[in-house]
Amino acid sequence: MFSPFGAVSASSLRSTTIKLAPFNFFKITVGLYRIVPGPPLDPGMQGELLKELHRDYPSLTQIQGGVLFSDPPKGRTLIIDQARVESTETSPRSATQAIERIGDEFQKTLRIVAYPAPYRVKVEADGTIAAWEGLDPVSVLKRHAPPRPEWDALGGVCRFACVRYLFATPDGGQRDVRIEPLFQAPDRFYTSAISMPGSAASETLGDAMERARQEADTIERLSNRLVADIAGES
Repeated sequence: MFSPFGAVSASSLRSTTIKLAPFNFFKITVGLYRIVPGPPLDPGMQGELLKELHRDYPSLTQIQGGVLFSDPPKGRTLIIDQARVESTETSPRSATQAIERIGDEFQKTLRIVAYPAPYRVKVEADGTIAAWEGLDPVSVLKRHAPPRPEWDALGGVCRFACVRYLFATPDGGQRDVRIEPLFQAPDRFYTSAISMPGSAASETLGDAMERARQEADTIERLSNRLVADIAGES
């Protein structure tokens, strides 16, 4: 077929196209942090929480100043203490659905525990990006962040490399993103991101969960862009 931009061979297209699967969440954590920590949870409040949450979380462990609810088979935890309400879900089918479930848990919790707004929202997410067509994440990252041979005498031969980026937002917040090979599956990039709030805080639970959804979306897009650009250099 005639192309106004000239002929482009199939082989050259293949050589300039990097095949990567999209970012896939395998853990997401959302935390609401109080501006001023409150008193430790008393036994009566712990009992009320257990009554409300026992269907979703069969296990309860007391921690310093609070409680840890968990459902190990489903990979879900909920921490409630003097300074935070924080929920983690592993292997979510959808980050949006996971955040909706977490929001429902927070709503039940805040009916019992007096956590007045505003809330500072922290989001952590781990995920993977699969490499296709023979792309090797270990080689890509070692080329991007090459180790020095003189380090081998101190630490042994460097077999993996990772990169870390810190992003500052205008309100003083920070996003901390780390990219490395996934040891258990070397054909995948592993990314871990933490979004820490700045001066901005959410005045309602609904606003806080919308902030969490936006942060999860940013983490997903940023992870995809960073890995694609790093792989594109190889």
